[in-house]
Parts: sequence; C-alpha cells; structure tokens
Amino acid sequence: MSLNYPDRAKMGFFGMKKSMVVALLALLNCNPGLAAEAIHGVWLRSGASGEKLEFYDCDGALCARGVAPAPDGSPPAVVLRHAGKTAPNQWKGDLFNPQNGKTYSGTITLDKPNQLTLAGCLIAFLCRSEIWTRVPKGPAEGAH
Repeated sequence: MSLNYPDRAKMGFFGMKKSMVVALLALLNCNPGLAAEAIHGVWLRSGASGEKLEFYDCDGALCARGVAPAPDGSPPAVVLRHAGKTAPNQWKGDLFNPQNGKTYSGTITLDKPNQLTLAGCLIAFLCRSEIWTRVPKGPAEGAH
C-alpha cells in the first residue's frame, strides 16, 4: 500500500502556503492555553446594584476587576487574582471585597454560557453565593 503525498513541485507557492496555514491552525487548536476562556468578559451582578466585573486572563490564570472607578475616583479594584482552574468550568482563588477590605476563599463556576456563580467563604461553612449574567459585547467591543 502506498500513500499519495502531494507533489510539491505541482502544488505551487499558494498550495504550500495554504498547507502551512492549515497546519498552523491545527496546532493552535491543540493548545488550550492559546484559546480564550468562555468566562472572559464583563459580567453583571444579579439584583439592583448594577455592579459589573470584568474577568480576564492574567498569566494563564483567571482575574477579575471592577468596571467602574471607585467612588473616590481611584481605579477599579482587582477582586480576583490568579484563580486556578480546578474543573472544566470552575476556578478557585482569593476574592477581595473592597467594601470591607476582607479577602475570602472564592469559587467561580461558569454554569451556562451567560451565567456564572461566584461564591465566597469566610470559613468552609460560612459562604455566600451570587449569580452574575454576561453583558453582551457592543459592536465596538467585538471589532478587536
């Protein structure tokens, strides 16, 4: 049995270039670290507060910061730093509450494509959970 390989002389420049692009795309798809996490983006806290957090990549981990400046005009607080992925749609890390200055053990779970649960625990049995909803990207944001 013989394998038929394309004759490079007959492929020409554009055929070889296309083959290289296909190979590169296949390689990128094999490396999950290069793909953006589904959780990245801006999320809105359920309820009347209107508070938003932006979840983003920070050196391969998950981080989150407020979207609006603090009441005193200082930049938004980083509320989640370097959370590690513990399951396909779950991360664990320290959650900082800028309202009281305390840090809690946190778990972030992507429940659905447009819903996540953020849970913070003072100790193992003293926990509080919140539901957050994805903020749709506007036309200008999707143009990157």
